[in-house]
Amino acid sequence: MEKRNEPGKAGAFFKNLFLKNLGIKIISLVFATVLWGAVLTVQNPSRVKVLENVPVSFEGTSDLQDRNLVVRGNPLKELGGVTVRVSTPITNYMSLNADQVSAYISLNKVTSPGEWSLPVDWSVSVRSADTRVESVNPEKVTVEIDNLMTKNVPVEAYYEGTVPDGYWAASAELSSSAVNIRGPEQDVQRVSRAICKIQMTGRKQSYNDAVAVTLLDADGNEMDSSLFLGNLPSVTVKMTVSPKKTVPIDVAASLLGKDNLPANYQIFASTATPATVDIIGDAQTLADVDSLTLAGLDAAGKRESIHEKAAINVPQGVTILGGTAEAEVFVDIREITNKKSFEAVPIEARGLGRNLKAAFSVETTDISVEGRVSLVDLLGRDDVQAFVDLKGLKEGVYNLNVSVYLRDDETTLELTSVSSVASVTVTIGKR
Repeated sequence: MEKRNEPGKAGAFFKNLFLKNLGIKIISLVFATVLWGAVLTVQNPSRVKVLENVPVSFEGTSDLQDRNLVVRGNPLKELGGVTVRVSTPITNYMSLNADQVSAYISLNKVTSPGEWSLPVDWSVSVRSADTRVESVNPEKVTVEIDNLMTKNVPVEAYYEGTVPDGYWAASAELSSSAVNIRGPEQDVQRVSRAICKIQMTGRKQSYNDAVAVTLLDADGNEMDSSLFLGNLPSVTVKMTVSPKKTVPIDVAASLLGKDNLPANYQIFASTATPATVDIIGDAQTLADVDSLTLAGLDAAGKRESIHEKAAINVPQGVTILGGTAEAEVFVDIREITNKKSFEAVPIEARGLGRNLKAAFSVETTDISVEGRVSLVDLLGRDDVQAFVDLKGLKEGVYNLNVSVYLRDDETTLELTSVSSVASVTVTIGKR
C-alpha cells in the first residue's frame, strides 16, 4: 500500500517546489532584465540595418548648367533608389530609417558630353559617431551628359472637341506666339512646335486661362516634358464663347411699296443670298430675334424685277458671324397673266409648191394663249393663226406638226400657246 502512494508524494513535492519559489523566480527575471539592459547601455554594441529604396539626388546641377552641360533623361527616376547598409549602435537601430540617410551623385567633375559612370555618395544625419554606411548598392550610376541648349519654339492653339450646339467660339488669342525651352541638345533639337490644348467639349463660357504648352516633334508626336529643364512655359489663352442662333433674312418684310405696284403687276417671289445668317449675342437678346430684315428695298411703282445688294439690319447686342453685312436680293416683279381661248381656228398650209394641193385630216383646231395680261388682252381672233409648214414637200402623205403664230414675232415668242391638235395627216397631190 505504501509503494502505491510514492508517485503521489513525488508530484506533490515538485508542485510545492514551483509554487513556493514563484515569487523568487519573478524577482530573478526582473533582475536579469535590468542587468541585461544595463549591459546594453554600457556596451551598446552595433548592428547592421538594411535600408531599401533610399532616394538619390544630383549635387552640382547648377554648376553643371553654368558649364553649358545638362543631364539627359531621368536616370534617377529609372534607378528608383539605392540600398544602403548602415552600421549603428543598437540603441539607434529601431529609430534609424531612410529619411536619415542621404544618397547623392556629384556632378562637379563632369566636364564634357558623353556617358559618365559616377559614384553614389552618402551622408547620415544620426548623432552617433559609431553610425556609418558600410555599403551602397549600386555603387555607381551611368549618367548621360549633353550640351545645354535653348530654343525659341512657335506656339499655336489646338482645339479638342467642339462647343455644344447653339454656341460659337471665336479663334483663340495667345499671349505669346513662341516660347523658350531649355534642355539637352538632342531633345531640344527634336522639338518642332508647341501647342496649347484648349478643351472645347461642353464649354459654354469664354476662355481666359493659362495653359501649359505641349511640345511636338516634326511628326506631330508629343514629347515628354521631363526631358526638358523646369516646368514647360504657360501661355494665356483668351477666347470668346457666345450663344449662337441661325435666323432667316425676311425679304418680304423688308420690302417697302409692295402695295403700290402698277396696275396688273405683282411680286411673284423674293429671295436673299445668303438666305440665313448665324448671329451671336447674349441668350436673352437672341431669344427675341426670329429673323433679320434688309434696308433700302422699295418696290413702289416698279415694273421690273429688283436685283441688288442691301444692307442687313442688325439689332443692338447682336453680331452677324462671318462678317456678313449685306445680302444679294432678287424680287421677281411681273405683270399678272391672263388666258384666252380661240375655237375652230382654221389650219393653214404654208410653203406648198406650185401646182400642188394639200388635204388635212383635221382642218381646224382650238388654241389657248397665256401670258402677260396686257398682251393677251390685245389679241383678237384675226391675230391667231394655225399652220402646217409644207415647204419643200412633194406629192405624198405626211404626218406634220401644227404650229401657232400670234400677231407678230415678238408676241409669238413671249406668249405661250397650245393647239388642241398637235399634228395632222397631210396628203399632197397635183392640182
